[in-house]
Amino acid sequence: MSRLPKLRLRSGYLLIPALLVALVVGIACAGAEEPAASSAPAPANTVAPATGAQAPVGATATPLPTAAPVESDQSGEGRRLVVLTESFGNEVWDPKFESGDKHLWHFPLHSHMITTSDDLKFTKDGLATDWSISDDGLTLSWTLREDAVFHNGDPITAEDAAWYLGYIWDDNARSVVRVRIWNLIQANEDNAAYSGENTDRIKEGQAKVTGPNEIAISFKQPTLNFFSSVSESNGGTGGAIMSKAHFDSLGSTEQERSDNLIANPNPGAAGPFDLTEFESGTKIVYTKRDDHFILAQRPYPFDELEIRLVAEAATRKAALQSGAADISPIDLDSRSELEAQGMQYRFGPESTVIWINAWNCSPDAPQNLGYDRSREQNADGAYIGDPQGTPLMCQDKRIRHALDYAIDKEAIQELVGGPEVFHIAGTAAASPSGIGYRPNAGLDPFPFDPAQARQLFVDAGYNVPEAPNPDGGTFEAVTNLKEPVYAGGGDEWNVWTWEAGATVPKMLQIVEFVCDDWKTYLGLTCKVNVGEEAAIKDRQYGGEIPGQYLVRSNEHEYDVASKLVGRFASPDGSYISYDPLVHPLVDAALAAVSEEEREQAYYAALAQAHDGHWDFAPGYLDAPYVIGERIADWRPRALRPSPSALWTIVWAE
Repeated sequence: MSRLPKLRLRSGYLLIPALLVALVVGIACAGAEEPAASSAPAPANTVAPATGAQAPVGATATPLPTAAPVESDQSGEGRRLVVLTESFGNEVWDPKFESGDKHLWHFPLHSHMITTSDDLKFTKDGLATDWSISDDGLTLSWTLREDAVFHNGDPITAEDAAWYLGYIWDDNARSVVRVRIWNLIQANEDNAAYSGENTDRIKEGQAKVTGPNEIAISFKQPTLNFFSSVSESNGGTGGAIMSKAHFDSLGSTEQERSDNLIANPNPGAAGPFDLTEFESGTKIVYTKRDDHFILAQRPYPFDELEIRLVAEAATRKAALQSGAADISPIDLDSRSELEAQGMQYRFGPESTVIWINAWNCSPDAPQNLGYDRSREQNADGAYIGDPQGTPLMCQDKRIRHALDYAIDKEAIQELVGGPEVFHIAGTAAASPSGIGYRPNAGLDPFPFDPAQARQLFVDAGYNVPEAPNPDGGTFEAVTNLKEPVYAGGGDEWNVWTWEAGATVPKMLQIVEFVCDDWKTYLGLTCKVNVGEEAAIKDRQYGGEIPGQYLVRSNEHEYDVASKLVGRFASPDGSYISYDPLVHPLVDAALAAVSEEEREQAYYAALAQAHDGHWDFAPGYLDAPYVIGERIADWRPRALRPSPSALWTIVWAE
């Protein structure tokens, strides 16, 4: 290992079950006339009207084979592709309530309004054949294709699309991203008229039918990143369209209709595959629809797709070796063995970032002014005792910076496969392919510098222990200052996580490495709490663990504006820490039209957020997958946290 091999071995990353024992339980559960539209933008992942040649936007170099992709005209008739995964997300088929990055497994069931090419450019091969922006930048419009149908045979209409946008981007959606967008949507009344006891109301004017095959949606301020939100590059189903008539036929109440949709989502969906079988916690089976319009561009070379949920890495490996599976996430420890048996590795470029964050560290945060909410409350919700609560250490930027300097990124890199797989670059929001990222421009992880970390802790008034110096010798203790004040009370620095599966191999070990560094160099009594993904998110977003850090995986995206808004730039509901310095820069990014303006505006917002360090990352991962002997080639998409671009599969026989 890179710097402290003996210390790393003593940290016991092979003894995780004994170390990670704290479990999380329970799941908390314009009416104005529109301005004239500008000419349609060029078919690229940019919102600008075409004003000349667009610079190509593509993923960074990744460890894919150097040979050209295998050419094939295989029809795939009668073939079944078997893909293994470690998670189905929360297994909810109603897109309004899905959660977790594994909702990518819903993609075969749905089509998106805007498709994307291999180099992340928008294309007109999806449900929308054109789109435009109004002159004031507030209204976005789409023209829908005329030949698309739902799985039950009904034609897709503009009325369906407008309803779906209203249903998905809703105050009652599980996704905080969608609630955030909902807050910005223009309507006939203020948001209060549609929230609280009125959450069943869809915003009047939220999304409108503007022609036989045209829809539009208007915002209170420019929100041009919404194009990305309804495209494949977003990663979710926000850009899908489902049948309103079918949904309405499923029951007399929205709850009943949603429950019945979850039971059988297929008839009202519009993707290239029918959902033919689903066993919770076991498998999903799709059957290809031979008449779907997307097959002209994406001729999936198989008739059936079976996705099996297999949490154990050893079981996934055995399935590949036996020929029972074709694709599986597998860490690199098995690389030599599997390649010797005729299998190949492929990597999902820039797919997953290690995201470190604490909720509500900013004194400007709207929820509780940055103070601890985990204390006792009475029946009316008022705090018992000091109304200010316990000040959080993470309110001090020196502490946030120190936490990053104290992490040995190269040790994490070596743990998960080395620099070929784990890249010490980018921010918690943006990877090198993301809009606004610039290399060597202050948008990368802080270097491992325990001396600097300790000095920042001392400057903030906290003791630090004696510690080994990676460059030789020993750091002396500083003991004449105060001891750490732990968020939530008690005497432990609580860190939360969940198992990320093979898309982040050894996630729990990564978290132990981080905790070990914070303990060794800063003297924090660090405790790792492992639980279920949705439950931990509910605890954090519900305000139960302010100032306590999450070390978790998160998907990277091309357009990072939604992340910036949600984390730092929404005074009514940033879910990390609202920052008034980031807010105007994000607003400028959302209003930027030309590609040059967007790059500059996004860079400025990312730089300010990185300086604030409300969240940070030691780096990002190219997720490793293995293809079995039946597969000759496969080219996964960039910025996708699960196996993607399955239409590029080439069979070996």
